[in-house]
Amino acid sequence: MKITTHWPRARLRPAQIIGLAIALVACVIYFGVLHLLDGRAKSYLEEVRQSNRSLYLTILRQTQGFDTYLAEYTELEGYDSFRPLTPVFLVGRWTMRDEPMRLSPGTTPTECSNPLTLNYGLLLEHDAGGLTLSVQYRINGKIVEVRNAATGIMPIHLVSYGGQLDHIEFVPPGESETVYGYLCGR
Repeated sequence: MKITTHWPRARLRPAQIIGLAIALVACVIYFGVLHLLDGRAKSYLEEVRQSNRSLYLTILRQTQGFDTYLAEYTELEGYDSFRPLTPVFLVGRWTMRDEPMRLSPGTTPTECSNPLTLNYGLLLEHDAGGLTLSVQYRINGKIVEVRNAATGIMPIHLVSYGGQLDHIEFVPPGESETVYGYLCGR
């Protein structure tokens, strides 16, 4: 015995056809408006990039993350070659730890032990007999290269999550082990 199933033909009523047409037109208008707004946002960002670099970099960091910010910062501020000015995201006191810490974004360690200060082209290690080095900085990808005539180049690896720089990893001058630096003061 052979069983055959006949599907009834679906017929759209005029009201359904009108509803589908309205939905299609609404989708076309919606995506057209999105395209227009996207173009306006790009124009605005380009205008801000030319007129206010700081605001542009802040917007870029918040919307596209630290990696995109870092690439644009390197280009805009000329850190593709060595400069004596410390990159703004490294300026401050960094506590050096032997092990990584788990901190919430935007929080600082409760204790700023064994600090290293990066500022005004200087690298100061407070607990290492007051070591002060005149340094220059260059950004190479996610690594900031810190150059000193006496110690050579010290790479600082940047570890970020989203738009935030979480910590830095480096081997301090005269040491052999990697330390983890957490910002504890500006």
